[in-house]
Amino acid sequence: MNDATIDEILQQFARLLEDRFSKQVYTTEDSIRCTLSYCLTTYGEIHPSDVIFEYPHPLIPGAEVDTYIPQRSERTGLVFELNFDREIPSGRNLPRTQRAGKVFADIFRLALFEPDNINLRRYFIYVTDKEMATYFQNPSNQLNDFFNQMPGEILKIDRNYTEKHPNSFIKAIGNDIIDCKVVCCLNRDFESEIWVRVYEIEPTNFR
Repeated sequence: MNDATIDEILQQFARLLEDRFSKQVYTTEDSIRCTLSYCLTTYGEIHPSDVIFEYPHPLIPGAEVDTYIPQRSERTGLVFELNFDREIPSGRNLPRTQRAGKVFADIFRLALFEPDNINLRRYFIYVTDKEMATYFQNPSNQLNDFFNQMPGEILKIDRNYTEKHPNSFIKAIGNDIIDCKVVCCLNRDFESEIWVRVYEIEPTNFR
């Protein structure tokens, strides 16, 4: 699948999410995943039977990825990991530092995803609210280079990048740290105080 098609899918995905949040429709992570699936099948011409939810991770026992689309002769495989990171009604969210670490755990899990040596493109989708957006954009937390990337910009993340952060951040990541490039594909801030980021993840030392 070429970059123009991917960009069209993501732009339509952002448009539909903005409409949804502007209308204050009750939204869960499954709602966002279904919106992504609609855009993949409508604008990417992917058959619905090729869209697999909660696909087992080939290298991490017990782990799954949110959405997997196997390679076909006419296109590369696609895998998406989605994190809808918002305040929950009970107020019992994990501390923000740990939540940020789990974002990077998702990224590294994607970097490790490579079934059957196929041609594959990996995408991380992060949707969040004001609390975590403020945390990521606070310069003292040293994560604004990630969160404020603009489309086309590239950030290298590896063990050196993660180890400059607090122990709780590092612990939330776990042991699976893979050198990779994080390429921003979409950076959108909605008036409804929802922030949407999409990154392509490209491992640089894993094969």
